[in-house]
Formats: sequence, C-alpha cells, structure tokens
Amino acid sequence: MKKILCAFLSFSLFLSPAVQAVDLSAFDNIDTIMEDNALTDTINRYSSVQLSFFPEKATRLGFESANNKLDRHDAERDAQALRALNIVEENFNKINRKLLSEPKKTDYDIMQGRLAIDKWNVSRERPSTDPLMYAQTFASMYDLTMKTLNFQDLQDRDLAARMRALTQVAQEAEKNLTTPPAFLAQLAMEDAYYAYLAFDTIPQYLTSRAQDEVSRAQVRIDSKASKEAVKKMFELFKQLAQDNQEQDFRLGEKDYELLLENYYFIDKKPGAIEKMLTKNFRSAQQALAKALEMFALPVAIADAQTVIEEIQVPGEAAAEGVTVTNLEMQDAAPAEEQTDAQAQPAAEEQPAAEAAQPPAQEKPAPKAKQKNKKPSSVQAADFYLIANRLQQGVRNQDFAPALEREAGNLAKFYAQDETLPTSEMAFTVYKMPDYYAYTKAYLFLPPFGTQTNPTSDLFLRLPSGNELTKQDMLNRDFNLPTLKLLMAGQLVPGLYYRSAYSNSTLTAFRKMYPVPTLRNGWEVYAQHVASERGYIITDEELLYLAWADYVRAIQALVDFRLHTKEYTYAEAYAFLTEDNGFSPEQAADILKQVARNPGQAVSYIYGYQALQDLRTKYQKKLGKKFSLADFHAKVMSLGDIPPARLEAEMEHAYELEKSHLSQALATPFYLN
Repeated sequence: MKKILCAFLSFSLFLSPAVQAVDLSAFDNIDTIMEDNALTDTINRYSSVQLSFFPEKATRLGFESANNKLDRHDAERDAQALRALNIVEENFNKINRKLLSEPKKTDYDIMQGRLAIDKWNVSRERPSTDPLMYAQTFASMYDLTMKTLNFQDLQDRDLAARMRALTQVAQEAEKNLTTPPAFLAQLAMEDAYYAYLAFDTIPQYLTSRAQDEVSRAQVRIDSKASKEAVKKMFELFKQLAQDNQEQDFRLGEKDYELLLENYYFIDKKPGAIEKMLTKNFRSAQQALAKALEMFALPVAIADAQTVIEEIQVPGEAAAEGVTVTNLEMQDAAPAEEQTDAQAQPAAEEQPAAEAAQPPAQEKPAPKAKQKNKKPSSVQAADFYLIANRLQQGVRNQDFAPALEREAGNLAKFYAQDETLPTSEMAFTVYKMPDYYAYTKAYLFLPPFGTQTNPTSDLFLRLPSGNELTKQDMLNRDFNLPTLKLLMAGQLVPGLYYRSAYSNSTLTAFRKMYPVPTLRNGWEVYAQHVASERGYIITDEELLYLAWADYVRAIQALVDFRLHTKEYTYAEAYAFLTEDNGFSPEQAADILKQVARNPGQAVSYIYGYQALQDLRTKYQKKLGKKFSLADFHAKVMSLGDIPPARLEAEMEHAYELEKSHLSQALATPFYLN
C-alpha cells in the first residue's frame, strides 16, 4: 500500500511545475488513516444533528440550508436531539484516540467536549427555564444581514422566513417558560426591548429588495405580525422578571466546572482556578496602581492634555508616519461608563407605555456580609477620576475608512518589524446594526465556518442621537487610547488579523467548531504585543491598557465566585462597587455579561496565560533562532484549539517544518 501511495505521489510531483515539499508522515500507518477517517465520519454525523435540530447554530457553522429556520424551543425537540447525540457518541466512543494523527487528536478532544456540552444543554430543561434561548432569535436574524452569501435572493428569502418565524417563537415562549430566574428574564426583556426599537431596519431592508408591489405589501403584513410578536415577548419577559424573584441564575460548582472543562477546555480544578484568578487580579491591581502614579502630579495631567492628532507607528519619522486621516482624537472617559440611555439612538416607537425608558438595572438585594472586608488599595474610582480630568472633545469624523487604512499600514509595519508574518490583506469596518449598537461599542464577526464567501468583518458603533449624546460617545469610544486598544485587540495583531491569516490554512472542522479560549486570550495578548512593540506607548495609553486588564481580571474573578455560588448577586455587586469602586452602571454591566456568558471572562485570562507560557517556552528552547513572526504564524495557523493541545500541536508544526525542509533538500533538482 505504501509503495502504491509513494508511486502516485512521485508521479504527481513529476507533473507539477512548481512543487512544495510533501509531508509523507500521514501515510506511515494505515491504522491512523482509517482512524482519522472514522473521526471525520463521526464529525459529519454530528454536523447533521446541528443542522436538523439547531438551525440558528447551523447558520453560524456555515450551513446555508438552515438559514430559513429558527430553533424550536420545547422538550420534545430536546429529547429528539439527545437521542441523536447519543447515537453520535456511540460511534465516537469506538474511535481509538491513540491511533489518530496529531492534529486529529486535537479534533477528537474538541468533539468530545462538544458532545458533552450539547448533551448537558439539552438535559437542562432550558425551554422552560432560560428566556435567553428565545431572545437569541433576534441576533439570528442579523446573522443573515451581516454576511454576504452567494445568492442574494435566497438570503432575502431566508431573512423573511426568520422574521415570520418570530410569531412561532413568541408562542413557544408563552407556552413553555414557567420557572426562569428573574435576572435572566430581565436580560431577555432588555433584548426584546432593543429588538423592538431596531426592528424596522429588517422590513425596510426587505422592502427595498422586493421586486414588485405585491411582494412589498406582503413584507409589510409579515413585519407587522412579527413586530407584535417581539412586543409580546417583551411583555412576557417583563412579567416573568417580576414573578420569579426567588429563581437562581447561578450555575453551581458542578455545572460550572463542566462548562469550563468541556466548552472552554480549562482543565484546572476549581481551587486552582480561583487561586490563578486571585493572583491575576492582585497583579492587575498593582499594574493599574503603577500606571496611575504617572498622573499623580498636576504637571503630568497638564502634559497628558496635549492634543494628539495622529497615530504614529513606532520606528518611522513623523512626516511619514501612519496616521488616522483627518482624525483629531483626544482623551476621554472609558467606554464602560456609558449608560444605556446614552447608547440609544432616538426611536419613535416603544413596546409598551411602561417602557418609555430602557428596562431598569436590577437592584441588588439587601447588603450581605462581605468576604473581603478591606477595600482594595487601588480602585476603579481612581481611574475614573484621572480619565475624567483628561477628557477633551473629540471631533466627529469618518472613522471606519480611517481605521481600515490604519490597520493595513500597521500590518505592514509589524511585518517589517518581524512581529507578524508578511501578509497582504484588506480590512473592512462597517457601521454596527442598530440592534447591537444599543449595547456594544464594536463587534468582530469572523467567517461563519464553511460559508462560501468567507470574510472577517469589524462592526463599529458610530455616534448617533442628539449633539450632547454624540459628543459623549465620541469622547468615550473614539479617544486615542481607546482607539489604539481597539486597533490592537480587534484589528492588528488582534482577532481580525488572526482570523483572516488563518482562514486559508484551517480545516473545515476547526473553522466550524472553534474553542473560544485561545481566541479570547489572543485579544489580550495582541494588546500586550502592541505595547511591547511600541505601538501602545504613552503614559495615557498604558494607563488604559492597565485599566482594561484590571476590568478583565475582576470580571473573571466575579464570574468564578458567582457561578460557583461563593458569591450571591448582592455580594458580587458590593465587591465591585464598595470594595473596588466601580460605578453602579459598570458593576451592573459586568454582572449582566457574567450571567449571559458564564466562564467567558475566565477564558480571557486562561487563554492569555497559555499563549504567554507557550511563547516563553519556545524563546528559551530556540534561543537566537527564535522568530516572533514565525511563532505567531504557527500559532495562528492552529486555530482555536484547546489550550492543553498547544504544545503538542506546536511541536508537530515545528517537526513538520523540519520534515518539509529535509524533503526539499533531498528532492532531485528536476522535481523542483
């Protein structure tokens, strides 16, 4: 068999005018080939389960045939899905992991975690307890508007179908939701509120695409019923938020540990995780205190108030520097200080008379006994004070194309600096859809798994509302330090660059089933690389970076302590506001994020440390031969894999590189 394969490869090489070295290691063991194929077959079966039972998720996996449906929400669907997942698991358990090739071992681990999480989710009776399942359908409509598919007419048809399906979703929510935690009901209520305010953008788009008056009339009829369904969901969630005060939204230690282990692939025990998070929080406190020291003297404040008109790439003359064209960016308060009222564009309609204002923040329960009696040595209030003193007006400009140009130039600089591999890529920044703009300053959207037109896109919330609101948004979201953190974490060398660079090298499986931990960790890592390489460099920029690390650190600690039930909501709220000086608005926002996405905050810390540890290891191992650009290229090419598989995958990548070099040197000149 080996001789036949080698003969075929040799013949192919001979016919090829320009040949790269071929990796023959995959053909060394027929058992490995068979086992790899068995895993691929199981993955395909698993994907069919997603397509059949979870169309909203299937859309994000790139299965366009699911785009005209929304998820069913009932116990029968979950029972059927569980039976299908059990069948997939039976086949999966027959695979011998030891016989798999090195990359397939990683895929095996990811598949094992996915099965565990999906089975856990469908066993939790979420149709009756989780209103956020129903609210997720709002975002599922925007999945179709924010990506370009091959056939625009089909995309329009699918969007119209999903809009019509909101009526069915509302009926399911009313029928099935019985015992949701009040806090989750409140979050779903807010989602419905914002969906109602932004709803008209969907029928307006569909009407503009309609071919005739009959089609436009049908859109108007369907949209009226769908908008009424959104209003009904808002009213239902509001009532449930009032009626179910005793329901607890926290996961509990057992379920939280299962989630961390199988979705985020954080394999430490709870005690070790809390120790890691506590240490990280103390370190972030110290770094923030050190950064704040630079602003203790009045002269430092005066120096920091100098107007900065360009983003200067280090190492280049000012006259030839990379600038954000026509931007006059100055300093402002942090993005986290925005209130919901400030974020909202003006709206003519509201779902109910009682909703004249955005849903109120949940009021904390009566103060409970605190586990941390002594206030922190440095507090969020210290940063607020400095940020407010540094705040100046920022002019409204055309930010999106300016950021695109800046990202392209910065990528070239990092390639010349040998920080990143050389790669020609264009960056696209779009205006954020209204629905997301109510709650997010930006949204990075990588390619959906197997979509036929894979693109990475960054969506940016642009200033809107009256002049005062616009200026507040400009000061907060578009001051220079905030823009530099955005550039580094989201664009270059951040998530956008990483996604665009790796898209052509990743297998379909790794595109479809990413592990979020390394992706989240890369965002933090990218900001620190920008600091290390001299892009984030001024005292003010370093202060904002230290603040970002501090917020991430405390959010991860609260995430862990809340969902393991070490903290009640009231204790977590007091820990943020009283012990650490956060504003009530920002504390409430942190708790909302923790409730919506348990474990996510922890993954940022864990993923960042995993990347740092890996880099340190190879710097020591390779010494002067270590190339930062080559290291980054290899890490990015692996995709979003479990952190525990990083070392094995990197070793495989380096060994494969050596093998290719050896083969190239050994190949006769007439085959080159």
